Formats: sequence, structure tokens, C-alpha cells
Amino acid sequence: IETEDVRFLVDCGMFQGGRDAWRKNLHALSFDLRSLDFILLTHAHLDHSGLLPRAAALGFRGPVHVTAATADLLGVMLLDSAHIQEKDAEWEAKRARAGRGRGQPRLLLYTVAQAQACLRQLRRVEYDEPFQPHPTVRVCLCDAGHILGSAIVEIWIEEAGRTRKLVFSGDLGMP
Repeated sequence: IETEDVRFLVDCGMFQGGRDAWRKNLHALSFDLRSLDFILLTHAHLDHSGLLPRAAALGFRGPVHVTAATADLLGVMLLDSAHIQEKDAEWEAKRARAGRGRGQPRLLLYTVAQAQACLRQLRRVEYDEPFQPHPTVRVCLCDAGHILGSAIVEIWIEEAGRTRKLVFSGDLGMP
């Protein structure tokens, strides 16, 4: 979301499945991440959070606003994602050295160290307590019932004397 005064993301997810998922993930954040003011996350599933370490590694330095439970889950899920990538890269390099690989091993999206570093950017926010991540933006996270910590994100943005409300559901749980 971008206005004259603020630029931010709602979710920073990873493509999963399919032959071109890795390529899509490698090129997904092909803009100046240093220009982002903050990121809001709806929940911890990797299709919503999986590129946070890559965003940080590529220059994003702002806060990532999440519920407490989402922060706790990210501490497990992002490190696991990075660990799997590192092990896959090791395996591919070993196969390539043995002459059984498909050429050059692919690049890592991020390392365990980069995943650990991005966790320091998390800012815990309570459900149903509005906060202001930027002077022109007010946000409220409401329980979505999808997974532990999931939130529907309500955003009010002031621009040119008008206030506009946006709502992002993330994924919705059972009724």
C-alpha cells in the first residue's frame, strides 16, 4: 500500500508448490525494500510470512507488526524454512560435486542467521487495540480464527483530508 506519505506491505508471503515457486520467490521482492515504512502480518503461515527474512536481508529495516502468537510461531516457522533451504542447498551441492546434479545449485532465499535477524524486527500487538505505525495510518488487528495468532487487519489511512478504511482478511477460519 502506497500513498504520498507512507509505503507498507500487508503480508510478505512465499510462493509454495509448482516448478516455478523458487524462481517466483527469488524475484518477488524486486523493489526498493528500504522505502517501506513497516509490514503488517495477518498470520504466520509461510504463504503470508515466508519472505520476511528475505525482505530484511535485501534492505527492509522497519518494524513488522504481528500478534504475540504469530511472533511466537514465526520463531519456529521461519527458522525451519531457512534450515530446510540450507539443507536442500547442501544436498544439491553434494550431488553437483558427484556429477549427478542439474548444474549449479540454486541460491538460498535466506539463511537461518537471516531468519533469526528478521525476528528482531517483530513488534507484538494486542488484538482489538488500535495502534498507529505511522502518523497517517491507524491499524487494528481482530481475531480471524484461522490459526493461532491470525488476524483480520483493519487499516485507516488519512490522505488529502480523507480517511479510507481497508480490511485484509488473510485467511479466514471455520465459521
